[in-house]
Amino acid sequence: MDWLDKRGLDWGEPCCWACKRDLDDKYDLNRPRATREEIIKNWERAPLQRCHIIARQFGGEDIPDNLFLMCKSCHDRAPNTKSREAFLDWVERQDYIALVQEDIMRELRSFDLLDRIDDVTEMLADKELMKRFFSNSGLHMNQARGGSEITLSSIFVQIAEELKRRN
Repeated sequence: MDWLDKRGLDWGEPCCWACKRDLDDKYDLNRPRATREEIIKNWERAPLQRCHIIARQFGGEDIPDNLFLMCKSCHDRAPNTKSREAFLDWVERQDYIALVQEDIMRELRSFDLLDRIDDVTEMLADKELMKRFFSNSGLHMNQARGGSEITLSSIFVQIAEELKRRN
């Protein structure tokens, strides 16, 4: 699996093989001499999905050469294709930081905050203010992927309200 070696993954820190999103520290295996079995057990605990490179609908098999570990977001966006090369080309273009930046830009536009980016940045850096925002945000059940999360829009709606209050 040369393509996997080229990704430059740290086997002690499970991550999405597509966007390389790091998972929580609780999945880090901080032991350089960990056995193969310990590494596998650690990765099995991580919230990653086993996905097919060649989709099953196109005859893709459940064999190691056709399986790829991805976060739920990447799995939802991944192409269903007959082409291994096309899939791996898509993988090379994934970037967790860029995806988060796109989400933030969408929220800035949604709340008409693009001209207040300096104020928003200052607020995001304010730990006490962010604690307040998080304590005032409810968990949202993610319909597409399951599980619960505090949505980015829950934070940005509070930023917009706080900026209105300050004016």
